[in-house]
Amino acid sequence: MQRFNVTYKIFTDSETNAKNIAKSISHENTVEIPSEIVPDGFIKDEIVGKIEKIYREKEFFLITISYLNKIVGSEINQLFNVIHGNTSMYQNVRVVEVILNSELEKIFPGPKFGINGIRKLIGHRNSILCPVLKPQGFSSDELATLAYEFIVSGADMIKEDHNLTNQDYSTYRDRIEKITSAVKKANKETGKRAMYFPHISGNFETLLDDVDFAINVGVDGIMLIPSLIGYNFTNYISKNKKYNLPILSHPSFSGGHVLSNTHGIDHGVYYGTMQRILGADMSIFPNTGGRFEFTKDQCNAISKYCKDNDGFGKKIFPAVGGGMSINTAKDMKLMFGKDAVYLLGGGLISHKDNMKNILNDIRKILDS
Repeated sequence: MQRFNVTYKIFTDSETNAKNIAKSISHENTVEIPSEIVPDGFIKDEIVGKIEKIYREKEFFLITISYLNKIVGSEINQLFNVIHGNTSMYQNVRVVEVILNSELEKIFPGPKFGINGIRKLIGHRNSILCPVLKPQGFSSDELATLAYEFIVSGADMIKEDHNLTNQDYSTYRDRIEKITSAVKKANKETGKRAMYFPHISGNFETLLDDVDFAINVGVDGIMLIPSLIGYNFTNYISKNKKYNLPILSHPSFSGGHVLSNTHGIDHGVYYGTMQRILGADMSIFPNTGGRFEFTKDQCNAISKYCKDNDGFGKKIFPAVGGGMSINTAKDMKLMFGKDAVYLLGGGLISHKDNMKNILNDIRKILDS
């Protein structure tokens, strides 16, 4: 029976304490009862997590626990629950690696498109520039005009701001119809294949109708916020052949998973590995040096886990947001390379009359 591995970082100076915490994790994430009352046989031998490795680093211990595939069933929520469900409330325990296996890859096939699939849709192999449609408060007509201007100025992709949902000044259906029409017009005039990613965030009873509507209108992909709309919904859209659209994953509401250095989930695992498992084709995260205080090492880890050849499923684009300008393009290129989506927001919109030159100058730096 196949098992998958999760490695945890345990912050303690005591090996005895580390072993006790490891034992606690192996039970908490599986049977959730004390070890002395776990039934002998299959439950004790297979269901309970097995401590495979434990070794000491300078200020912490690394432990690897294997879990039986069967306890996951076929549910992405249960997979994440086993990885770090109740133990996400443990202090001084942090997930630093998740390695699945071939059996689970059949259940969770990962991204439909990945980097290579997105590149085929866009039609080139250079860096991808993706301005953001904002701010909230614009009418659908104003947002459609902005989308058109972005593409004729050189954008490869446009995404909606995550605050654009179904407000009365720009309702979901009206907005998507008008922006899609503007995108098609701009692509026809320029010969480009720029892609438009609207934000899907409706109420439970309308979600699938909203996705169907977007497909029928002719959008190129969709943006989802897994931490809000649900891991299961995100995975369902990715796995279902009916929804043959790339998924752009947005990180809103996810900070609590990663921001502590001593518990939660490592940045690379959450924004890289777990997004690939979910089936996202691109994973947005904030750039280092910006208002969200992600470090350079954390951003590099995200990029690595998105694009690692040995990672889960197809490689996906890291989609880095915040601080993109002519002045920062060179440093960002050195960090993330050509296989990245570069988001541009307020810095581009504030130079609306010069967008084409700005995008061209940034592209020259990224693709040199």
